[in-house]
Amino acid sequence: GTARNTSVNFAGMSGRNKRKKHTRKNKPKKDNLVDSTLKKRGNEAFGHQEYEKAVDFYTQALEQHPPPEDPHTIYSNRSACYVQLRNYLLADSDAKKCIELQSSWPKGYYRQGIALERLLKYDEALESYQKGVDIQSDDPILQKALSSLSKMMDEMKSTQKQMSEVKNPEKDKFDIMIDWLLKGGSRFPKLHLQYYSEDFRGVHALTKIPNVEVILYVPLSHIMTSDVAKASEVGKKIIDSGVELRSKHSYLASYLLQEKHNPNSFWKPYIEILPKDYRNMPIFFDDEEREYLKGSFSLAKIEDRIQSLRREYENICRLVPDFRRFTHEEFIWARLVVITRIFGLVIDGTKTDGLVPMADMLNHKRPRETKWTFSDSENGFIITTLKGMQGGDEVYDSYGRKCNSRFFVNYGFSLDENEDNEVVLQTEIPLSDPHFQMKARFLGIDDESIDYHREFQIPMTYKEKKTKECFTFLRFAHARDRELLLFSTSPLSGDDDYKTNNKHDDQKLDEREPLSIKNELLVLRSLRDSANDVLDGFDTTLEEDLRILADGVYPMYSNVRNAIVMRRGEKQVLHYYIDLYERCARLFEIPWKDLKREAAKCYNSTKPDDIYITNVVVPLVKKCR
Repeated sequence: GTARNTSVNFAGMSGRNKRKKHTRKNKPKKDNLVDSTLKKRGNEAFGHQEYEKAVDFYTQALEQHPPPEDPHTIYSNRSACYVQLRNYLLADSDAKKCIELQSSWPKGYYRQGIALERLLKYDEALESYQKGVDIQSDDPILQKALSSLSKMMDEMKSTQKQMSEVKNPEKDKFDIMIDWLLKGGSRFPKLHLQYYSEDFRGVHALTKIPNVEVILYVPLSHIMTSDVAKASEVGKKIIDSGVELRSKHSYLASYLLQEKHNPNSFWKPYIEILPKDYRNMPIFFDDEEREYLKGSFSLAKIEDRIQSLRREYENICRLVPDFRRFTHEEFIWARLVVITRIFGLVIDGTKTDGLVPMADMLNHKRPRETKWTFSDSENGFIITTLKGMQGGDEVYDSYGRKCNSRFFVNYGFSLDENEDNEVVLQTEIPLSDPHFQMKARFLGIDDESIDYHREFQIPMTYKEKKTKECFTFLRFAHARDRELLLFSTSPLSGDDDYKTNNKHDDQKLDEREPLSIKNELLVLRSLRDSANDVLDGFDTTLEEDLRILADGVYPMYSNVRNAIVMRRGEKQVLHYYIDLYERCARLFEIPWKDLKREAAKCYNSTKPDDIYITNVVVPLVKKCR
């Protein structure tokens, strides 16, 4: 209380002593002290890398009335904060304000150059640096920025010239699309679209690109979204008809066809560079090429895709008669364009998807080297690097973790190394099971006169949900007496990834950990036997496939080679389940001390069989000791 009173009295005395000398013109000195303090606090926050807090202090300083004595320096500092926060539009805006207030101060041009570089506007950034150097030619920071950017732009031109020497029969179309994108506000100055073949293109870096740098920007105006498709003439007809589409991709596919037939379409430069056909897609394989897939579950998926596309086309034509102006073959082409190029987007908080020109030219690679998102603040799609790259390097996207069957059927390629490969295995509860009727009622099986089958598509990794569902079902299938009381069920949903031979089956088993060593051995034996049955359906062995691929008989990315890689991946997973039984059968029999010693080597391993041993075998043996 005393301190507060002393302070007030002191301020009052000071005011009375100086009141007569104080004019209105001198009065703002107190406010300037406040501005100075806020700026200082902003500088301190910036020094501690607390950029958002620094922005708040600088903003408060700029909002003081009357305005601060040196607002251009505060705008400069806030611009630097926005660069650190990767909000380059605001960084550029503040730099422009700084220059507007003090055009003879070189640092403002430096700030603007940095922001423009981050916005991929290199020509404008170079011009800004040059203006700064013209004002103060001996400024080392500006000189370095100007020199570095000039050198990089020269390198980009040289690399682009070299890459452009590769024969490209579609060069004119490429140039037209890129020009269309650039005029529309897209930016990707460090990237070059490379032609390999009619079915294969890629994107390369023109110069060194550091980690965490934006390398591509495409505005919303040049993204063909599902919302645009639904609002189009053909989209409205589909919606008004009430047709139930099997896939939401059909909206974009239909719009793509409408625009392809429109010679004055806004999207023509983009549509012109799309593949004319998709001969690399398995749905177009001829009989000879399909023969290489004999035994593979991908054949069933290919046939499912063919039938699904035909039903979708006929369904739309039935309720939207003038849709027949597009042929069935054209519809398939459009759907393939969409499935191979679509990006999932969140725009203003709403989930949607769309085709993003240039971004859709990046090929797949894992682990991912770039990330992408839609930026609401910049109203566009951006790609950012996740690792440094050298000039000439191919720039990749990641299509996510997928089994080769999905890459193969949906995109037309197979990965040589793919730890997410899967196989389809058949499981059953035979009529001869003494508890068949009890199990049938438990699962809601309506026909108790035939063996009950469930088909599972599973990877090697035990921790995956679909793998645990398969193991749970087999534990139930081999359960006896009181073991059955340990299970519970839930209704099946559309997300459940397995098939049954029972039309009215609507129950799935809730996940269940191992019951006993005997039960788990029966589970592993069932998986081994099912894997052997699948292997018997192939014409070649795993060893033969490995030898064919090693000999390089078929060209990279050719249809036949992709088919062999596809079936080879399945066989590797099948052999895994055969070997898993052999290894675990031995481990279940050895003394506890020896098991602990062997398991100790598995705990830091990422190998699927080691994970199963540490998560299932060891805890089960310990429990049953």
